[in-house]
Order: sequence, then C-alpha cells, then structure tokens
Amino acid sequence: SAPDYLKDELDRYVEQLQVVRVVRQEERKGLITARLLGASVATGEVLTFLDAHCECFHGWLEPLLSRIAEEPTAVVSPDIATIDLNTFEFSKPVQNSKQHSRGNFDWSLTFGWEVVPARERQRRKDETFPIKSPTFAGGLFAISRSYFEHIGSYDEQMEIWGGENVEMSFRVWQCGGQVEIIPCSVVGHVFRTKSPHTFPKGTQVISRNQVRLAEVWMDDYKEIFYRRNQQAAQMAREKTYGDITDRLKLREKLHCKNFTWYLQTVYPEMFVPDLTPMFYGAIKNQGTKSCLDVGENNHGGKPLIMYPCHGMGGNQYFEYTSQRELRHNIGKELCLRAGAGAAELGDCQYRGKPGRVPANEEWDLTQDQLIRNPSSGSCLTARGKHPALAPCDPADAHQLWAF
Repeated sequence: SAPDYLKDELDRYVEQLQVVRVVRQEERKGLITARLLGASVATGEVLTFLDAHCECFHGWLEPLLSRIAEEPTAVVSPDIATIDLNTFEFSKPVQNSKQHSRGNFDWSLTFGWEVVPARERQRRKDETFPIKSPTFAGGLFAISRSYFEHIGSYDEQMEIWGGENVEMSFRVWQCGGQVEIIPCSVVGHVFRTKSPHTFPKGTQVISRNQVRLAEVWMDDYKEIFYRRNQQAAQMAREKTYGDITDRLKLREKLHCKNFTWYLQTVYPEMFVPDLTPMFYGAIKNQGTKSCLDVGENNHGGKPLIMYPCHGMGGNQYFEYTSQRELRHNIGKELCLRAGAGAAELGDCQYRGKPGRVPANEEWDLTQDQLIRNPSSGSCLTARGKHPALAPCDPADAHQLWAF
C-alpha cells in the first residue's frame, strides 16, 4: 500500500481487534495474488473475500454459510447494495422478486449486470431461494475452503486484476459447481467511477488475463472474443500469455464440461454471434475514405457518423452475419436499421432461431459494393452529415463500401 495511514497506523489499529490480522505482500502484485496469500494463512472452513470498500449489514454472513453447508459446491455472493461514493450513505434495499439482478458477460469478456430472467424467477420457490448467476462480480463471495482448493483457487499466472471473476465463473459452472447470489445476505459496496490504482504494466494485463481464460475455458468461442479485442488476438497468435498447461490439466482432471454446455445450460439467454461471420471489421466508404462509426456512447437510437478509419475495432467494428444483418456487437447487440430516409442503430430484433430478422434490419452487400436494404430498395450513403439511405446508384462513390 502506498498511503502512510495503511502502514504502521493500520497495524496499531488492528492490534485492538482480536480476530483480525494484517498480512502484507512485499511488493504490489495485485488482487489475485493478495487473495491467494490471504487464503493460505486463513484457518476457517469457509473463505470469505470482500473488497476493501464494503460495509456489511447485520446478519450478512449467516445466509452465505448456511447455503455452503447445504451445498458445498456453491460459490455464493451477497446481494450488493450501492454505497454512495461521495457521502458513503447507503440503505438496505427492500427485497421483492422483481428487482433482483444477476451477473452476466459480453463477448468482450466484460462483466455486467442483468435483470433475473423469467426462467430463473419461476425456478425460485420464494425470496429466500438462491439466484443462479452465469457470472459473479468477484469482489464479494464465500466459498468452502476445500472446494476452493479442489476447483483450482485462482489462476496464479493472472496478474494484478481483471478477468479473474469471469474465469472463476466459467470454471465453477463447467466443472460441476454453481455460482449463486443469496438475497438474504446484503453487503454495501462503493462502485467507483475510476480506479484509484495505476496498472504497472498498463491495461494489457487485463487482455492477457482474458486470453488465459479464453484459451482454457471457451473452446472455439474464443474467436468471438478475439475479433473484439485486437490486443488479445495478437497475444493469442504470438502465445505471449504465459503457460496454461496446469490449467488445461485441471480442466481434464475435473472432467469439466465444454463451453457449448455452459451456453446452452447455464446461460441460454445469451445471444451467440456467428462463429465465422461472412465479413467483419471496419466498413470503409470509397467516397469519403472514412469508416462507418457508431460514435461515442451509442447504445442505440443515436445517428451513426463517418470517422477517420483507425483500425482499432471498437466503435468501427461491424459483422455481416449469416442472417444478413449488419451488427455492431462489442458490448450490446446493435443492428443497422433502415428508417424513413435514415440509417439507424437499434437493439437487434433477431435473438436466434426460430426467430426471423425483420425486413428493416436485413441488408444485401451487392457485387458492386452497395449496402442495400431489400425491403425499401434503398442504399446506404455517406453523402451528408450522417450516413443515410438514398436511391441506389452504383456510380456514386459515396454509396460504395468495403469491409
């Protein structure tokens, strides 16, 4: 720790608390190594991990311990209440069955939250029942010590922070355990707007951690991730993510299921993009020599823009799918949509078979490089402030596009 008050001053304070010990790493190695160090000196039957920026409500621990006693392969998290990052105010939420959230992930392997779907609400008999969660936030959870060791604790070659919660979620589910949220346990947590820490090796540490988890647990689906993270794809090609032999042996030893099983059984609500889309990457316009771009913070509803091609994916990443959609699907699944003279971006309506793509989200990439919406007969043009629809004209360079 860098601040002085976390050195001798903290040690003197903790001496007054009989059940608390401070164990220090000799150098900063990050969250994963720190947790493994804590686990190695803990003596209890159950390990409970909490971020520093938490505060617990009375009676928070018993429901977690009760569930582990009932099901030793359950990795359990509390319901997380938000502590105001400016005032530290928080209040215990009033529980009702409609407001619960659970963990998910997107194909950039970023953790997120979603409302508990109908299938899971129906499975739960009452409010005390655990919520099955495809992933967990990773900052607050309890696990049987023996199961933590059996399941492979953490990947010790992951560095600092990032991706370890998604890796552990996939591993627990695929290897016979379960990840759950226990609504009767409530812990407050400060959700920061930015990290107070520096990353000694930059954000490439997170990509490296994610490549390790993709290579071990995701089978062919790892290619979906690599298309969305060029840094990770390069690491995978150059094999600069360290040795994963022990983790692959762990998967084999525990007879873990494959990632298809995880998607079909644990998270059937997850939309799976094409493993091999017909085209993907940036879409360059011949007239402007710039690329189709969704713009900043476009979660659907904002107009698209043309922007200098940067080759980094991100806001310029699109896939032309087997269903003839043009999807921008880095985080959300957003589709190019033909509106009244406008080209819009909105939530994709096709969520997999037996569904169908609506006519206004279907596009032909013609041989003469037009992007044509068959139902309206109009073509995408970059002439004007924003990409729009116009009568098709193969002689107009502003209507010619290429991946």
